[in-house]
Amino acid sequence: MLDVEILLQKADIGGVLTRLGIEYEKKQSKRGHELYFCCPTDKHLSDPLKKRCSISDSGRFRGMFNCWACDFNGNLIHLIRFITKWDFKQALSFLEKDYGSADVAGIDALHFRLKMNKGDDVVKEPLQVFELPGDYKLMTKCSGFDARRAFDWLTTERHISGDMMDKYEIGFCFNQMIGASVVIPVKVNGIIHSIFWAQPFKGGEKRYPKNAPQGEILFNYDRCLAESRYVMMESILDVIKYDAVVGEPAMACFTNMISQPQIELLRPFAEHGVMPDLDGNRGWDLVTRMIPFVVKGIWLYFCPIGKDPGDCDPSELIKARSERTRYCDYEVTQWERENCRKLARVIDIKKK
Repeated sequence: MLDVEILLQKADIGGVLTRLGIEYEKKQSKRGHELYFCCPTDKHLSDPLKKRCSISDSGRFRGMFNCWACDFNGNLIHLIRFITKWDFKQALSFLEKDYGSADVAGIDALHFRLKMNKGDDVVKEPLQVFELPGDYKLMTKCSGFDARRAFDWLTTERHISGDMMDKYEIGFCFNQMIGASVVIPVKVNGIIHSIFWAQPFKGGEKRYPKNAPQGEILFNYDRCLAESRYVMMESILDVIKYDAVVGEPAMACFTNMISQPQIELLRPFAEHGVMPDLDGNRGWDLVTRMIPFVVKGIWLYFCPIGKDPGDCDPSELIKARSERTRYCDYEVTQWERENCRKLARVIDIKKK
C-alpha cells in the first residue's frame, strides 16, 4: 500500500475526530460503521448543529467523508487540513505521530518517517519560460477575416464568450507550421511556461513549443488552486468551455496520460474531479491513472457516450455537472450490475 493509505487504514478515526474537537455519533450503515458529525463549513448557518457529515470507520472506504447537504468531501487528511489550516505535510505528520510507527504499521511506516525527515535529494530544474509570439493580439482586439473567423468559431462551436477570451488571454496569431491560429498562454504562478496553438476549426491541428514542460504543469492550475477544487480534462479549450458554460474551475493535463509530476501537483486540493473523453477507447485511462492518488472519493463527470467535453452542447455539460457521481459509488453500481448479469445467466441456465 501507499504510505498515505497505511495512515488512513491504521488511524483511529474517532480518536482523530476527538482530537480535532469534533463531536460525532457512530451509526451502522450498509457499508459498515459511519461516524456522523456537523459539517465544519459555513454553508449551513440556518441549522449548524445538524450532523450532516459522515466518515466511514470500516470497509474499503474507511477514512472517506462526505457532507450529504453540500459538496464538502474528501479523506481524513483533507478534513484535518480544513480544520487546522495545515499544509499536506503537517497533516500527514499529525497522523504519523500516533498511527505511523513501526510497531503499528510495520516497515512501510518506518520508511515513511524517514522520507518525511530527510531533505529532497532531487534538485528540480527551473521550468522553461516562454514569450508570446510577436504578432499575438487578444482575440477581442483583432480585426481581419481570419481573426473574425477564429472569433466566430470560439463563440459558436466552443461557446466561449468574449469575456472568457479576455479572462484566459486567448489571442490570435500566425504559426509557421499551422497558419492562422488561436493562441493561449499556459501560466503557472503567473509565468508563461508553455503556449498552445490551435487551428480554428473542428479537428484542426494543435501545437506546443519545443521543449515545453507539458508533463510538469497543468493548464489553469492557479485559478483551481485558489478554490481548492478542479475538474480534470485533457483539452485546454474544453476547460475554458466548461468554465464558460458551468462557471466552475477545471484543469487540463494535455493528454489522457497524466504524469506523476502532474499528479503531485494535486496534493493541495480538497476536491478532485475528472471528466474523461468518452469518444474513444483510451479516455478512461485518465481516470484509472488518477484513482491511486486521489482515492475513490473523486467526482466523475460523464459526457454522453461517444463525445468528449468539446463535443458536448451546453445542456450536456450542465447535466454532467448536476449528475456527477463519486467513483466509489460508480464502482459499487458497476459491481452490482455485473453481479445481476451473472445471476440472470445462472437463472437462465437453470431454466434450460
